[in-house]
Formats: sequence, C-alpha cells, structure tokens
Amino acid sequence: MFDTWRHKRTEPPEPNLIPVMNLMMTLIPFLLLGASFFHLAVIPTSTSQLTAHDSDVPKTPRQVSVSLVINADGFNVTAASTSLDPEELATMATVIPRPAGGAYDIAALQRHLAGIKHAYPASNTILVFPNDDLDYQQLVDILDATREEIIRGDNGAKTRRPLFPVSVFNRLVPPPPEPEPEPAEGADLELDGGTVAPDGAEAPAGEGESAGDAAAPLEGGTP
Repeated sequence: MFDTWRHKRTEPPEPNLIPVMNLMMTLIPFLLLGASFFHLAVIPTSTSQLTAHDSDVPKTPRQVSVSLVINADGFNVTAASTSLDPEELATMATVIPRPAGGAYDIAALQRHLAGIKHAYPASNTILVFPNDDLDYQQLVDILDATREEIIRGDNGAKTRRPLFPVSVFNRLVPPPPEPEPEPAEGADLELDGGTVAPDGAEAPAGEGESAGDAAAPLEGGTP
C-alpha cells in the first residue's frame, strides 16, 4: 500500500493544453485576415518556329499578320499577307515616333491597331520585335495595349474588345557584314620590300630615293 502511495506522489501531472488550443483557434482567423497574398498573372506569348512548310503569314484574304518593331525612337508597324496587294498593306504601315526623353505613345499604337482589327476582324496575331534595352514594365504595358482595348459606354460601363491576343516574339536578324573591297584590276600591290606592278615588274623607286641610290654600281668603272 505504501509503495502505491509513493508511486502516485512521484508521477508528474499532465499539462492542460486546452487554453493553448483555444488561443490558437482564436489567432488563426486573424492571421488569415491580415495576410497578403500574391496575385500572379501570365501574359500568353510564344516564340516563332520556322519550319519548311509553316509560315507566319496567313493565307486568307480576311487576315493579316501585324509586325510591331519597338526601338528607342518609337514604334514601326507593318502588315503582311499572301492575298492582299502591296498597296493595301502599305496603307496599314505606320511609324509612331517617341518624343526625345519621353514615353512611348501607346494610345496612338492602340488606335492604329484597332483600325486594322476593324478592317480585318479575323486577324489575331501580332509579331513583336522588342528592343534589347526596353524596360520590362514598358513591354507589359505595350502587350496589354495590343491585346485588347477598353471602350467606355454612355453609362460609364467598360467593355473589353480583343485586338491581337496572340503575341509572338521575334528578333531582328542583323545584316551580314559587308565584304572587303577587292583591289581593282591593274592596281599596284604593296609588299614589304617595295611596290610590285601587276605584270611582275618592279615599280619605279619611291619618293626619297635618288637615281644613284636606285642604280647598282658597275665593276671597274663609274655608274
């Protein structure tokens, strides 16, 4: 009996975790309400893939492929199609300059693309040639403007109208270096030892050489 009483005296009591659990259950809703979540958005884009049978230019007369070159001076917009005349494609080409030290005129670009979309509503692809020094946020703003336009109604309601939702990134290929000009036929060739005429004969002595320096002395006499 005394052993049982001694064992009960030495056994530590179990902690009561109910108050701690109640506190955590109370704090969790406040932590969730005060937490900030990141909203990630992705702009659907792709890169061009050249194959032997594929082409980025549509083959239907009601579609055009718009090319947008973004450089430091502004925007350069052109259109391509296999079924339209060059005169019709030339009417869709334009240059939107960028003021010196200013921002890109994205509103003018959107208005021009909206006109092309109105004339050819089945077109939905734009080829983008960005500048290497273009800021990331500027590129996002330009892509947003080319993808859709926001139209405000009379009652203030906003309507989103798609323009060119399919964006394809490309890169301008630099022109090949110009070949070095070949020497003209009949021109003298410069060598380390002097100048040689085209027929293999030595050219006359250069400036600074006298006739006596150019002639070799004869044995036993004066030159």
